[in-house]
This record gives sequence, C-alpha cells and structure tokens, in this order.
Amino acid sequence: SIINKHFFPSTSCHAKLCANGDSGESNSSPQHGDLQTLQLIFRGILVPALEFEEMDGNSTSGFAPELLPSKLVHFITVAPIPEADASGANDGGKGEQDWIDTTFEYLMDGCISICLRSLVAFNSDSLVEEVLAMLNSCLLSDSGHLAVKGLRRLQQFVSQDLELKDISDDTWATVSHMLFRVLSIRGLPPLSVLEKEGATEEQQKYMEQEYDETMNEFIREQRFFSNRRYIGCNAAMVIGSLLTNKLIEETMGVHWYIFLTSGLGKGIKDWERAAEILDSKTARPDTKPSPPHYLENVLYARRWMTKFLLSLLTQRDLSTLESAPCQRVLKEETESLLRAFLAKGSADEHCSAIEMRNISGMVIDILECFNSLGDDKLSAMKWLSPLLSACIQTNNGTIRTSVQILLTRMLKGANQTSSMANGNVPSEEAS
Repeated sequence: SIINKHFFPSTSCHAKLCANGDSGESNSSPQHGDLQTLQLIFRGILVPALEFEEMDGNSTSGFAPELLPSKLVHFITVAPIPEADASGANDGGKGEQDWIDTTFEYLMDGCISICLRSLVAFNSDSLVEEVLAMLNSCLLSDSGHLAVKGLRRLQQFVSQDLELKDISDDTWATVSHMLFRVLSIRGLPPLSVLEKEGATEEQQKYMEQEYDETMNEFIREQRFFSNRRYIGCNAAMVIGSLLTNKLIEETMGVHWYIFLTSGLGKGIKDWERAAEILDSKTARPDTKPSPPHYLENVLYARRWMTKFLLSLLTQRDLSTLESAPCQRVLKEETESLLRAFLAKGSADEHCSAIEMRNISGMVIDILECFNSLGDDKLSAMKWLSPLLSACIQTNNGTIRTSVQILLTRMLKGANQTSSMANGNVPSEEAS
C-alpha cells in the first residue's frame, strides 16, 4: 500500500488536483525517477524477501504431494493417496504454517500488481524484467518447493497476468532461457572420467579420484535436496501449457517453440543420466512416499514432447518444417523416443509394464503422424529411414506394421526421385 500510495496516486486524487488548477504533474504523475526507485525496491527489498524460504530447513527435502503435476504416472515411487490429501496425511503433519504457504503468494501478487500498474503509468516494461528476475531467483533456489512455486507463478504471469501485446520478444527470450536452464540438473557428473592426452599414470589416477568424488558429491546433494526432483515434471508442465496454447505459440514464434522443445529434450537426457547414477548407487524407493523418480519425470516429459513433435509435423508451413532447426529437433527427439522404446523392450533393460505401455503409445502416435503426412513433407525427412530400420523387428505388431508401411512409402518416393533425376518420368500406372 505504501508503494501504491507514493508511486501510483489514485485517479480521484489526480482529479482533485486538476480541479484546483494543478495539473498534478509535479506531485502525482509518475516520473522516470520513480521507475528507477521502484527497480531498486525490487532488487533491495522484495527479491531478498525470498530468503525466508531458503532458511526453512524443511524446504529442501521430503514428500510434498501438492507439488506433483496432474497426470504424472507413478511406476517406481508410491503415488499419494487422494483420500489422505484432504486430511493432510500426506504432508507429514507439517500443515500450512511455513513461509512458502502463508506469504509467497501474497508477496508475488503484490509485486505483479505493481508491475502491471507500472506498464500503464510509466509506459515501460522495465518492471516485467524485475518480476522475471525475482521468479528466476525462485527457480535457482535450493528449495524445490520454492522453485516449483516460482515455475507455476511464471506460467500464470505470462499466460494470465500479462496481456500478450505487452510481451516483447526480449521477454519471451528471457522466459525461454529461464525454463531452459531449470531443466538441467546441477552438478551432474560427465559420462566417464576425462582422458587427458599424455597424462601420466599418477595424473590419470588423480582424475579418477576426482571423478569419484564428483559422483559421491552429486549423490549426497541429491539425497539432501530430494524435493528438487519435483522441478523437472513441473518445468515440463509449464512448457507444455505454453506451447499448446495457440495464442501464446503464435505470439512467441517458432524460434522459441523449437528452442524450448530442444531444451526439454536435453532435460530428458540429463534425467535419464541422473536416474542411471542414482539407481546404480542407491536402492530403489520403497513403500514410503517420496518425490518422483527421475524416470517418472522422463516419462511425463516424453508425453509433452510427443505433443510438440506432432504439432511441428502437422503445421501447414512447409518452409518451417524444412528449416534446419526444425529438422534437427525432429530428428533428435524422434530418435530419442525410438531408442528408448527399443531399450525398454530389450531383455537387458528393466522396464515396468506401465512404462512400456506409455512409451509404445507415444511411438504409435508418432508413426501414425508420419504416415499421415503428404509426400512433400515426408520427402524432407530422409533421416527417418535409418531410425525406422532398427524398429522393423519389434514384437509390437502395430508398430511393426506402421514401420513397414512408412519404409515402403519412403523407398517408393526415393525411387521416383531417382528416376526423375535420370530424366525418366514415372507413368500413372507405375505410380
């Protein structure tokens, strides 16, 4: 209220001043200096208020069912009991007395209200960047609870609070990079020990010890900050809600659509790597409720990824589909999905029936979409044949049939292209 009174005088006050012969410009109209002062208030007072959550020892670990997105499939961890949610049995008796539950929403509502008023009063989006910086502090927090709250508030900010006409391309760039970064896992060790050419045996041994320590540190941090595993599925949900909103998709543009799709693909690879490390060093979760397993985040994200790929494949603009960035993300993520399907179906890979059923459904949807494409679009995807060839021996009859039809179409198209290149025009009967 103090900020509103000082920086945004009411309309009635302004009208009174005008009636007295005072334009009000000197006392009531917002000035550029006021905007700079507001920016300093955000940076020096409002953003540091988030540190109250950082000081809460319960904010970094533990089971928090309210942080789970809807339709997350549990096939490793124990799903929360719906009946217990209402009575609070799932929250470990914590209740809702923490700072994050009592103050965070009020703080963000007030900050966003100031931002929205400043758009009109100052005709500047400077405070939009301040709100995004505040939300970014949430995303980078050690507290998984605060990060998830920040993600959900970011979604509301760009999809409901702001009007799309007020969102510049720079703002979309900031939002996209925020979401891209939050998909990664900090401290994730490399796949293997780095090999240095010409290193002595002692140096190599030292690098192996350093690698082992990095691995152990990662596992310790994952145990301590266990509720950061809620971030991945929520980030996928936020990206999914934005990219499946047609108005936002058109305003954002295809560049940031592809950027976020690629970022989600990178996140999936990181989560698979983290799951591999943790499963090799620790026992699988028992019957005690816990944050989602990384593989559950992977499956949830793949379902969104499939929707993004289907949207890219079925767009009308052929030039966008044929562009290098679009073809690259289609190739990488289609290959990732097909490799996951083949790996889960192999005898060496442990896979639950639920996981296999979901992945098979995604592969079927993608293959059906490829088969529904016209020859002009299909001809732009020469990379598809090698990927499909690996699936020809699958035990899934529906997928095997779709692969055979698709390979036949692509081979026929390649033969016709070759004939035309040699000066032979195929007859109607040959077609």
